[in-house]
Order: sequence, then structure tokens, then C-alpha cells
Amino acid sequence: MNNLITNINRTSIFPPSLSIEEAINLLNSNRSLQNCHGQMLCKILVAKECRRLGENNKMKIASAASYLWKESTSQEKSDYIDLSIRSFYS
Repeated sequence: MNNLITNINRTSIFPPSLSIEEAINLLNSNRSLQNCHGQMLCKILVAKECRRLGENNKMKIASAASYLWKESTSQEKSDYIDLSIRSFYS
């Protein structure tokens, strides 16, 4: 997994590169908006980046997403949380 973490392009994850419309579409395709939260949006973008790198193992992707979320700054987390709130109320 360390190799996966080092290969992930953090600039494609932080800050979130999603518009509100894209976030709503992603959340609708994965879960209801009632379950919307910033960490889930982050995990979706990490999964997208992992697939770009050729990694499809869900356990490795979940571990990478968890690691990146835990290691992210308060500001990086706040960007995702704000996006999820704006998506919910749009």
C-alpha cells in the first residue's frame, strides 16, 4: 500500500476538484444525500485516482483513502466538508 500512497497525486485530491453539480451526481450515484459527508467525497476522489493508477482492490483503496484523510490538514478536510454541505443544500 505504501507504493500506492506515494504514487497518488495529492493535487488531484486536495483541494477537491469537484463542482457542486459533480459532487451531487457522485453522491446520488453512490448513496443518498442524507449520507453526504466530506470524508465520503474524499474517498470517491481517492478511488478515482487509484483506478487511474490501475489499482482496483477495494481494500487497498479504502486504506489509502483512510490514510490520506487522517494525514490531511484541517483546511483540506474543511474544503471537503464545505463541499458536502453545499451539495446537500443545493
